[in-house]
Amino acid sequence: MPDSTQNQSDILILAEKLIQALDTDNELSDKEEAALTRLEFVVESKLFLQDSRETPDEFFLERFQDRLVEFEQEHPSLAGLVRRISNSLSNMGV
Repeated sequence: MPDSTQNQSDILILAEKLIQALDTDNELSDKEEAALTRLEFVVESKLFLQDSRETPDEFFLERFQDRLVEFEQEHPSLAGLVRRISNSLSNMGV
């Protein structure tokens, strides 16, 4: 079983090869696009987990803010209503 240092080195080498291959190719086949989509998901998942372990408080705040922005974009009228209710309650001291 390879050690952690060798695994990290392999990842860096493979990432560089992938970057070079993507720089030279103009169009992706459907299979290549699907493979890159899967790779994107795996990479984001790894970074997501690593970030959550390193700075859990900041991580949760960022995720909450991202979700809030998504909600506001998907439901602008409902988000406006919630904002107005929240402001009214705040003005009443609640």
